Amino acid sequence: MINKNFISVFKRFKLGVKKGIFTPTLPQNIIILQQNVFIRFLRVMGGFSMILIISNRLHSLGTGLLFSICMSICIFFSLIFSLYLFFISYHRIKYMIKVLKSDDLDIRNSPLDRFASLATRIIWCSKGFCEVAAPIGVTYGGMAGLDELRKMKGLEPIFLPWLADIILPTSESQKVMIDQRNLESRLIRNNQEFKFYDEEMFIIKKLEENKIINKIEGDEWRNDIKYNSSMLNQESKTMKSKILSNIEKLNEIRNKK
Repeated sequence: MINKNFISVFKRFKLGVKKGIFTPTLPQNIIILQQNVFIRFLRVMGGFSMILIISNRLHSLGTGLLFSICMSICIFFSLIFSLYLFFISYHRIKYMIKVLKSDDLDIRNSPLDRFASLATRIIWCSKGFCEVAAPIGVTYGGMAGLDELRKMKGLEPIFLPWLADIILPTSESQKVMIDQRNLESRLIRNNQEFKFYDEEMFIIKKLEENKIINKIEGDEWRNDIKYNSSMLNQESKTMKSKILSNIEKLNEIRNKK
């Protein structure tokens, strides 16, 4: 008797699971839209771009122009794909609410099999929840990519620090470390500027040698570069002083623990 009851329950549960898995969580018109060749291309490129950004695979390209181009392309497809997924999620949630209010998920074995119907609803809702959660990962990938591009330009990241502050409140020592990273990023940007100034000096020399500009024009140009370079150098010294000050703050914080 026990075995027969167990087999009966298992069969009913299996029937509910099967219906929950194979019942779509989207209306038919959206399912047809997903089969469009352009939408399929977008889904492939968007997902692939998201993986490249989140896994930091693009860093293997170095820090030059190729990295910036590839990162920009990946961000573009990730953002477009994100908008598409939010559109799909809206229709999925709307459709799921409609189905849950109906009796489409009920299994009728004369009389209504409530156990199998409950299993159908649990599996179906779980599947729908996983599908709705997908845009979160894509959005995260897009934000991470934009932050990477900002860091490449010596700018501070925006999105991920903001998310981190919301999810995990920042301690005093963490704030100091964030400031240290920002100062480091700005110093890298300044070092890049110094390299540009050196290249500019070389350009002036070549232009003078080729008689494209005269010495007076070259000297005026050089004076502007020297002034900007001195201002940049002063800013770098100030940031280095702040870095040393932050090191002292960190030591004080650690000693208090």
